Amino acid sequence: MRFLRSYALYLAWVVSLLGLLMSLYFGEMLRFEPCRLCWYQRICLFPLALILGIGAYKEDSRIASYALPLAAIGGLFAFYQLLEIYIPVLRSPALCGYTSDCADRTHDLWGVAALPLLSLLGFLSLIGLLWLARANREYSSEK
Repeated sequence: MRFLRSYALYLAWVVSLLGLLMSLYFGEMLRFEPCRLCWYQRICLFPLALILGIGAYKEDSRIASYALPLAAIGGLFAFYQLLEIYIPVLRSPALCGYTSDCADRTHDLWGVAALPLLSLLGFLSLIGLLWLARANREYSSEK
């Protein structure tokens, strides 16, 4: 647990960077057109890769306080998008758009994990790692 707490900020940066690269891969290489909910998640995720990279480089865990709200908001959008898969009544063309539907099961990764589920897991891991980074800072300042 000490290792995870010590390197939580670096791991959060890696998770955000992987999320950014996966998002760009699906959008640019595989030509999946992102819906509005995907764009809202990207708005939350893309700055995290830069912010957390700078914070990890400077070893400044105070950045976790600024990054946590972005990760939480992105996670809420991912959670709602995941709910759209299982509760079709929640689907709205105003939110997901008319041209693409990321909640469609044809976009499952390897036939197992829906893209919104991967996004939600990424944001939840970011929240957990940022929480650990914040706790590590508070733990270090008590010593």
